[in-house]
Amino acid sequence: MTGSIAETWLQHARDDLKSAEVLLEAKIYAMVCFHAQQAVEKGLKALLAAASLPIPRIHNLIRLRRMVEDSLDDQLQIDQEALMFLNDIYLDSRYPTDFGVLPAGIPDSKDAKRAYYDALGIFRVIELTIETMTK
Repeated sequence: MTGSIAETWLQHARDDLKSAEVLLEAKIYAMVCFHAQQAVEKGLKALLAAASLPIPRIHNLIRLRRMVEDSLDDQLQIDQEALMFLNDIYLDSRYPTDFGVLPAGIPDSKDAKRAYYDALGIFRVIELTIETMTK
């Protein structure tokens, strides 16, 4: 791994996952969705750092995935639908005045659980990919 930059991104992603888990137990659903998206975003940025690439200041998971795959010349085994869901739910949780603008509306228990478990699964793929890169 390229120094501690990638590990720093991974640790922040782990913190977001832990925050999402705690918030899910506390039934604070919009913030679960926010932290789930942030975990994946930071994980993808860790992949870019591990490849010694610049880290863009963007939040779009689809664009970040594309950047990672272009740089690695490989396809990540990540569910596109899960990334799209996390992108959409992130907007609802980040901008509370926009609640209801997106089809999902205000995130509920089902949305929060999906966001958390999608993020957890994607993050595991990211960690394994980084491990493979550094061997």
